[in-house]
Amino acid sequence: MDPNKQKTVLVAAPGSGIGKSITRRLLEDDYNVIGIGRVSSKKYVEELKSKGYPITFYDCDCTKEKEVVHVFKELRNTIPKIDGMIHLIGGSFYSKKITELSYDEYQKVISVNLDSLFLIGKETLSWMSETGGGNIVLFGSTSGFKPSNKKMPYGVAKAGVHAMTWFFAQEGSEYNIKTNTIAPGYVMTDRHIEDLQKKTAKTESSYDDVIASVTKKNPLNQLLDPEHIYPTIKLLLETQHIQGQIIRVDSGQILG
Repeated sequence: MDPNKQKTVLVAAPGSGIGKSITRRLLEDDYNVIGIGRVSSKKYVEELKSKGYPITFYDCDCTKEKEVVHVFKELRNTIPKIDGMIHLIGGSFYSKKITELSYDEYQKVISVNLDSLFLIGKETLSWMSETGGGNIVLFGSTSGFKPSNKKMPYGVAKAGVHAMTWFFAQEGSEYNIKTNTIAPGYVMTDRHIEDLQKKTAKTESSYDDVIASVTKKNPLNQLLDPEHIYPTIKLLLETQHIQGQIIRVDSGQILG
């Protein structure tokens, strides 16, 4: 690919469960990737660099306004524009009933999922509005459509992501900025696989039985790997006509 035509994509949390696979695939497809995030992402970027992948990384607590503003100022002084932004920062952190949750725990989930999106999204929208537009890809969840047991803050946060999608799409349309969200079902990230292995150890069920219970959650009876999400991400990074959509990649887990 002609490097002058290479598109630059900013990835928030390239070392996250889904982010690892997505970031590698972007690099393999010749996108110029810039990562921002914390320690786990930094370690993964160093791993990619050791394998010869060209990727730039900025250490940033994306829930802190000053740090986000500082990183974007540095980026603006370094490169002419970003063509895409993928926000992968999130997490449920706790599995508790509402009556067992502390306010601090609730606030942490909201902050990581929504505050980081607002801060990064705001800077991205501002920059793209000055440089001809671009494509923003966010991550919601099926939990934002349907309650999950003991996951209230996460469901509320992801429903908030879905709502932010529409507002960013509405205001960004004037500047040719397309904002869409992917809402996955249960993704077989390293952390989720580890959780399933722990569940197997605590029960008399085999690992195969536990996996079967996961696949039964969707009518296609499938497991969803991070790799399976990439084609939709690539579509949303390139689209000129899809705007303000929440696209469920969940093997039919939620229909209608």
